[in-house]
Amino acid sequence: MVFLGANVFFPQYAGTNSYYSGPYIDCYAKYPYPVAYENLSETDRLALEEKQRSCQQEMQTEQEQFEQEKLSYEGSKYVFMALFNLVILLIALFLPKLQDSVTMGLFLGSIAATFGATIRYFDTQSKIGFIILVITFFAMLYFINRKKDDFLDWSNKKK
Repeated sequence: MVFLGANVFFPQYAGTNSYYSGPYIDCYAKYPYPVAYENLSETDRLALEEKQRSCQQEMQTEQEQFEQEKLSYEGSKYVFMALFNLVILLIALFLPKLQDSVTMGLFLGSIAATFGATIRYFDTQSKIGFIILVITFFAMLYFINRKKDDFLDWSNKKK
C-alpha cells in the first residue's frame, strides 16, 4: 500500500512515464540512407552521417537529463515512503491500546515496506532518506527490545 500511495502522491514518473521514451524519433529514420548510397559523393555521405551522429547525441543528452530528473524525483518519493514507514512503526510502538497481533502486523508491515523502499535508495542515494532509514533502524531495535516479552508470549496468551 505504501508504494501505491507513493505513486498516487508522486505520479510524475510512474506507469508508462517511468522510462525514457523520447520524442519517438529514430535518427536513422529521420535521416535515412538513400537507396543508392554507393552513388553519394563523399561530402554528402559525411553530411548524412554527421546529421545522424548529432541526432543520436541530442537523444542521449535528453535521455541523461530525463534520468537525472527522475532520480531527483524518486529521491523525494523515497523520503515519503521512509517517513511513512517510520510513522507507522512509531504508532505501533507507542499506542498502548492496540492488540499484540495488530502491533506485530504494523511492525512487520513497516519493516517490510522500509526494506522494499531501501531498494529505491540504491538508485536515488538520498541523504535525507538515509538519515530516516537509520532512525527507522534504531526505532526497530527499540521496538524489538521493548516488546520482546509480549511477542515471545504471543502464542501462549491465546490459550
